[in-house]
Amino acid sequence: MDYGESESVILYKELNADFLLIDDKKARNIAENFDINCIGTLGVLSVAKDKGLIKELRPLFLSFLDNNRYYSVKLLNKILQRHNEDKIKLKA
Repeated sequence: MDYGESESVILYKELNADFLLIDDKKARNIAENFDINCIGTLGVLSVAKDKGLIKELRPLFLSFLDNNRYYSVKLLNKILQRHNEDKIKLKA
């Protein structure tokens, strides 16, 4: 866990926050070992879709992939399936 993530954990505790927004897998595992409720970018977007705050996830996910933001296409497709959106097909 780096300095910024450590500071985020401290702020989470000070604010008695509901969730800590964190995407880094290693840092998330460490935070969860301290009983911190974590959520990542994809989780926030999924909740936003559930609440009607965004209409579609697929264009956002495609933008992530086009801009070299790594997410497993398998995971993205599971989320898209849950929200009844078209899957992303891998480029050959």
